Amino acid sequence: MSNKDKREPPLDDEEAAAIEEELNGKFTMPRGSSETHRRRLLGAIAGAGTVAVAGCLGLFEEPEQREPEEPEEPDDDDVDDDDDDDDVVERPDYTAIDTMMPDWVMKDLVIPLDTQIAYNDEQIFFNFTWEWDVPNGWFHDLFVYEDDEWVRYGDPNPGVADPDYGVGDIFNGFTEDRLSFMIDDGSVEGFANFGGWLTIHEGTRTLPGAVEGEEVEDHPHHGDILENDDVRKYIPQSRNGEWWENDWDDVKDQEELDEMLENGEFLDMPMLRAHRGAPGGYGTTHCILDHRHGAMDEPSTRIRNSQDIVDGNPEFMFDPDVVEGGTLDLDEIYEGNVPQTDTHALIEGENMVPFDEDEADVYEGAVIPRRYSRPDAVEGPGAIWQVDATYENGTWTMEMWRDLSVGFLGETEFEPGEVYDFSPAVHGGGAQRWHWVGYPYKLGLGVEPEDPVHEDAGLVAEEVDGRPDWDEIETYTIPLMYPGQTDWTWLVSGEHPRVDEIRNDEINIWEYHDEDPEAFAQRMIDLEEAMAPRK
Repeated sequence: MSNKDKREPPLDDEEAAAIEEELNGKFTMPRGSSETHRRRLLGAIAGAGTVAVAGCLGLFEEPEQREPEEPEEPDDDDVDDDDDDDDVVERPDYTAIDTMMPDWVMKDLVIPLDTQIAYNDEQIFFNFTWEWDVPNGWFHDLFVYEDDEWVRYGDPNPGVADPDYGVGDIFNGFTEDRLSFMIDDGSVEGFANFGGWLTIHEGTRTLPGAVEGEEVEDHPHHGDILENDDVRKYIPQSRNGEWWENDWDDVKDQEELDEMLENGEFLDMPMLRAHRGAPGGYGTTHCILDHRHGAMDEPSTRIRNSQDIVDGNPEFMFDPDVVEGGTLDLDEIYEGNVPQTDTHALIEGENMVPFDEDEADVYEGAVIPRRYSRPDAVEGPGAIWQVDATYENGTWTMEMWRDLSVGFLGETEFEPGEVYDFSPAVHGGGAQRWHWVGYPYKLGLGVEPEDPVHEDAGLVAEEVDGRPDWDEIETYTIPLMYPGQTDWTWLVSGEHPRVDEIRNDEINIWEYHDEDPEAFAQRMIDLEEAMAPRK
């Protein structure tokens, strides 16, 4: 039975009508939302039992000439108490916004990630496996010949969305499958309790309310120092004020940030990209401090690069001696008939040549990847993570490994006998926050973590000689869930019922959200719907 099948069924006609009559109005959703989703959310609101909740969600229209009722006192679960009771809160039209939409949900709210970890005297190894029935996750960001010109297909894979939920069917592109994990040696306050939720804040790119463009470019840190035009993941400690305060524009001085980096107060986040890295055999390194940086040390060269359209054509194509005609076929990709091989991705020095109009097979639906791998050019911290990824019979297996000690700023130094905070995530054909994340775990290298907050929250990396035989290594099945758009700003803003314990780092997500991961994921969807007007 699929995750979707296990959800509460939507209301039938009579149930929906009865609840709307009880609430004295018509429950509305934005253009493009499905009737199934409208009824499912109406049922959730009915469970809350008050008109006040429906009103503060901004989803309930009062009928004309209705006398406004006295508002009920909000309880701790109310998400917003600032709205006037007789005002209708207009929800944004998310179908017209080129960022995350609450009406787009992945078809699986939870996926199990099989995780194995081992180490030897010199290296540490991670092996991840999960089932995923959407093919073509080894493609990303393609140039497609359409209506006599090359256009870019960079949307999420159309197969990853829940077809019964909102506007998921508007996408027709490709976003590669990816796996990442955040790891910390205990230096970042709050990460052991809240995991990746610590790194998402009001203003972060792709979320409704994101700051971007001139507002970021004109900022003395984001624009002048980082030369960015958007705001990405960061830890709240990189901002001024209490450790939990996180205003995107109140960044600490560079001197203080440099000291934090030297002291290890950052999150290490390696990533395996199925198209932009795996074909060339390398992962990518990331350091989360004031921003989600790449490798912090120089010299460093990353494996992926991008090509442009020049004089009407891509700069590069496949070598016709390797791929017939130098191009792939869009219909074959959609049908899953282009296998994951060395000929699905452009690799500099192996199967890539300059575009040649006389040699290229150009027709409606011809495809050339926009990104290409350059394994021979990778050096420094950009080359520390080696990877091997295979997709077979509906299952991804992704292996990552690196030296225990690498000596680069922004990279974790692993030591046998030590315990680390660890939280994995998977992107399956979608970008931005359309992914699945894990709770924070304790990972011991050769040792059992002492007194983990939950019986399932302790992992052990096994010591081996040479490379691990994964058939002999213990497998931990970690549930990954859709996290919604809940951000750290909201968690510490005073609207969360346990805000004081969050600010004091006295509560762990394992303790507070101990329900089934599927139920928690659905709560996140309901919450992102509720908080959308605030953003």
